[in-house]
Amino acid sequence: MSDPASLPSGAPRGNPMRDVASLIGGQTLLQIAGGLLSVWLPLQMQALHFTGSQIGLVASAYGLGFLAGAWFAPNMLRAIGAIRTYAAAASIACVTTLLLYASDSAWAWAISRLLAGAAIAVMFAAAEGWMASAIPNARRGDVTGFYMLCTKLGLVSGPFIIGFTHPEPNAAGPIMAAAAFLALSLVPISIADTTPPPPATVLRMLPSRLFKLAPAAFVAAIGSGLVNGAVLSLAPLYASERGGPQAAAIFQAAAWIGSLLVQWHAGRLSDQMDRRIVLATLIGVPAIAAFVLATIGAELSLTLNTILFGIWGAGALSYYGIAVAHLGDRTPRSELPAASAGLLFVWAAGTIVGPAIGGLLVEVTGSALSIFWQAGVVSAIMVPWVLWRTARRPAVPRDEKVGFGPVQTNSVLGQILAMGRKSSDGGETHTKP
Repeated sequence: MSDPASLPSGAPRGNPMRDVASLIGGQTLLQIAGGLLSVWLPLQMQALHFTGSQIGLVASAYGLGFLAGAWFAPNMLRAIGAIRTYAAAASIACVTTLLLYASDSAWAWAISRLLAGAAIAVMFAAAEGWMASAIPNARRGDVTGFYMLCTKLGLVSGPFIIGFTHPEPNAAGPIMAAAAFLALSLVPISIADTTPPPPATVLRMLPSRLFKLAPAAFVAAIGSGLVNGAVLSLAPLYASERGGPQAAAIFQAAAWIGSLLVQWHAGRLSDQMDRRIVLATLIGVPAIAAFVLATIGAELSLTLNTILFGIWGAGALSYYGIAVAHLGDRTPRSELPAASAGLLFVWAAGTIVGPAIGGLLVEVTGSALSIFWQAGVVSAIMVPWVLWRTARRPAVPRDEKVGFGPVQTNSVLGQILAMGRKSSDGGETHTKP
């Protein structure tokens, strides 16, 4: 990925905080579209009678596209600049989203979602790379936290648009609304006050290096992709079977609300103690919730199911940020941007495999509840691994930690935003090519 290096002297700066406000507005609109699609897509595929493996294929294609877009985004930014890159990617995302309504072929959907995933990854990279250079160092922590709060609120609110547009999943309203929000996200980006930063240096880090630096973070990242990619892609099917599209929207939102309530507090706690203990706890709690849902969820009320899913989301959608912070503790300052971006690629690899496995499980068992067996088993394997690593290697002293920052897994450069801490000599971290 890229290092958000500072602007060269003499570059037009305008009002940096106005830039940041515009960029946050654009990314929040983008996440509203993402939250809406996270519910509409599986419900529409169910209405089209896609099999479980076909639904998994479509979700995996998006993960593959996202990984490819994140990989090539720095080259696009270098070639045509941030605003034109974002505009081109937003156009592709809108068109490929609208095309979903024009086809009932699983392979056509997979291709459309692959292209959409690549485009959305590029949109994140363009906006967040710009944002990383615009945020003043003294306000980086506060602004990054506010940015992550706004985008998560977008994810939470997006699913409810289905109820406002049309209660049936096969209606045109939701997909038109999603495309509209994707297009509207371009408006704040286009009216930012200053010239975007110059193209950043492309940085890569091999998975073997990541694993050597922080094995617990590496395993947590790939496990997060395997579990969350499958559950978030298929859970709306289960809720819809119990209570219709509105129930699916509430069910999906509950997971993100749980994460909103827990992530920041867990991160601050991890600043005070061994992060791996917090990491193991955040993985263990959703493992228990997943096993409860898998075993007796069908016998419980929809309300209790939704509460359990909120508990699942509180841990499962929060521990990736702890993994990023733990990796930052173990990584030389000069390698932080490459390491954080590399961990995102590890997560993205998990999102390619996870939904495919989950979709196959749903098809074989005939129940969407089977995805919670996948979530529970993978999480239960990770917990002893993280605890074993805790026993094998001492914790990083508190005064040497990078400091927690909230991070989302669908954010290309959010890791760099959150980890843009001061180096030990008081200067900002920069990595040379």
